[in-house]
Amino acid sequence: MTATTTLRADIDDPLWVPVLTHYTPEGGIDAPRMLAHLASLAPHVRQIMLAGSTGDGWELDDARFDALIDLADGSLPKDVAILFGVLRPTTEEVVARLKQLETRIAASPTLQARVRGVAICPPVEADATQDRIREHFAAALSASSCPVAVYQLPQVTGCRITPETMVHLAENPRVTMFKDSSGEDQIAGAADYDGVVLVRGAEGGYVEALEPEGAYHGWLLSTGNALAEPLKHVWALKQNGDADAASALSNRVSSVVSRVFASAATEGGANAFSNANRAMDHLRAWGNGWQSAPPTLKVDGTALSSALIEEVSAIAADLLEIGDTGYLSRKA
Repeated sequence: MTATTTLRADIDDPLWVPVLTHYTPEGGIDAPRMLAHLASLAPHVRQIMLAGSTGDGWELDDARFDALIDLADGSLPKDVAILFGVLRPTTEEVVARLKQLETRIAASPTLQARVRGVAICPPVEADATQDRIREHFAAALSASSCPVAVYQLPQVTGCRITPETMVHLAENPRVTMFKDSSGEDQIAGAADYDGVVLVRGAEGGYVEALEPEGAYHGWLLSTGNALAEPLKHVWALKQNGDADAASALSNRVSSVVSRVFASAATEGGANAFSNANRAMDHLRAWGNGWQSAPPTLKVDGTALSSALIEEVSAIAADLLEIGDTGYLSRKA
């Protein structure tokens, strides 16, 4: 893949979405279900991450990762931009997955046109020093040619990138994006990162995070799987100078998301980001008839609990604009 600096330009669309990975009862990737989900988001989402944390990227084996590459190489609309999560615990595993992906990209003009880069975390090492983190990214960069989004996720990795290390990483022109899901916001605004696009992955405080009041250029948000429309409306209101309305809608979305995520915290079978968004997506897919719909499956093969969907419905149905039918039941 030819390295580009595409993401270093000023961005017109603030929202990237780490899309859910949907599964068949046999445990494989349910491509038709994923395409239906993406079609429902199409009016508001043109930039996605496959195999991100919300899409169970840490848990996906090579076969299911390859199936997501098949999806990206197939029926997605031509103008959808794609990041791939390369989320593995060790440097060696990151390099191996990069090679798996780049072999496919090299053989496919379709993928070459769609893929904007890969998202890479530090190693999963609670005691990793900044030198160790730099070595990890240096090895990944030297073994690949894709643009790289540096991904701060201490909830999984146990370690943190410092602003000084991010300045060092940003010296490489292939480092085009920084995503921070820590909720600590210690990197953005702390230094000059040479035009790297800064996106916030933590939920809540959406309008406050954005320039010029905040330090971020945009968001890469799990809740875009279900709440892309109100999130894009927050952006539009801000761009149009209606600060009060933007803040009011941002606060409303933040409140609902906080309660939904709290409900999903003890669900199990996948991370809370995945479970919370899976519940909201199930409601969007089937509407008020969701209880008689086929179960939504998690990465471990178990069904999302009806209790969680019921609770999320009580919290978020108004914001989700749930009606008698959803995007799947309307097709049935």
